[in-house]
Amino acid sequence: MTQINPFETAVNMFKKTADEMDLEGCYPGRDLVARMTTPDMSISFRISLALDSGDIRALEAYRVQFNDDRGPYKGGVRFHPQVTLDEVKALAFWMYLKTAVVDVPFGGGKGGICVDYKTLSEAEKERLTKQFFQTLHPFIGINKDIPAPDVNTGAREMAWGLDRMRKLTGFWEYGILTGKPIELGGSLGRDSATGRGAIYVTEAYLAEHDIDPAASTAAVQGFGNGGQWAALDLAALGVKVLAVSDTSCCLYSESGLDVAAAVKHKTETGRLAGLPGEAEERPVDALWDIPVTVLVPAALENAITVDVARRIDARVIPEVANGPTTPEADDCLFDAGVTVIPDILANAGGVTVSYYEWVQNVQGETWTHEEVERRLKEKMVKAYRAIHDLSAEKSISMRSSAYRLAIDKVAKAMVRRGAQ
Repeated sequence: MTQINPFETAVNMFKKTADEMDLEGCYPGRDLVARMTTPDMSISFRISLALDSGDIRALEAYRVQFNDDRGPYKGGVRFHPQVTLDEVKALAFWMYLKTAVVDVPFGGGKGGICVDYKTLSEAEKERLTKQFFQTLHPFIGINKDIPAPDVNTGAREMAWGLDRMRKLTGFWEYGILTGKPIELGGSLGRDSATGRGAIYVTEAYLAEHDIDPAASTAAVQGFGNGGQWAALDLAALGVKVLAVSDTSCCLYSESGLDVAAAVKHKTETGRLAGLPGEAEERPVDALWDIPVTVLVPAALENAITVDVARRIDARVIPEVANGPTTPEADDCLFDAGVTVIPDILANAGGVTVSYYEWVQNVQGETWTHEEVERRLKEKMVKAYRAIHDLSAEKSISMRSSAYRLAIDKVAKAMVRRGAQ
């Protein structure tokens, strides 16, 4: 199978949209396409991790900073064996478009380490995380670049990173990282934000198209933080969740899964396989063949290829994962009448509440959970309506619509502030 380069995919989509908008013609002599598709900085470095055994392991690590025309760089940190520089560049690229879509004053950033993080001991994980942030500390800051959690990282890793920053600088700056524990300046509602934001826009779609949630069904591919919260919130809406999957299996129940029980089992055992009860265990790939109203891809990039797209029978696909649909599959789904709510909108809840966390840290405030949820829903639904309306007006996909709105917003900021 041909390896799909996520950064090339992202840039090609950008260039296609920029051509349709005549971006260069609107701003002649500014070379905007090249400027908006080239990272401001790509940092590659080696981490030498001391294992508990006494052995040393050399690991590749990255941080990419991509376009700060609308504010400081912002983006997660993922520790995964498939991490590459091109993947990190793509994720940072999507992030600056995502923040523009939901009108959050940040640019794009992403970091990662190529490591099988789950195999490390707790002590090895702490050493690795603190060394990652120690190496990057000259490049990050509360008004420069603000990391957050991503795949295989969470509040624990952000606490370790904050501790290392405190020791290096000699003072506390809670806003230097987001996704932190509540006790260390984290925001209420941050843990659920990515999955919940996706369901806010899904709920708006269902309402706009007169689809009753209680008469709807769903399947969720990927059962990490985003997938779990998406499944829980779909069930809370009254949607029957027929299937969920992780790398161990696809769980299916015709009468609907007990999502809370699946989340509890996954949290306790690290996998969906072996869930007590009557749910049927199927091969992981079987999830794509289940007809549903709502299909949620919540794992890694390029999960939905053309071959997979042809198997899908769904009404709407909110992308909780980053880049889960290849361009060819996206065209296939659009032609088939399937609405894809693109990642740069659907999963923007995470960076939105990260922004709220940053604001609370900077202002020395603590918002209630209700206040965070109210602000999140308002911002996500407002962005959804703008993208949906342009999509309907131009008869284009929601992804094309989202890219157009984001490119226009960033281009205006870039031109008005002058050359770099």
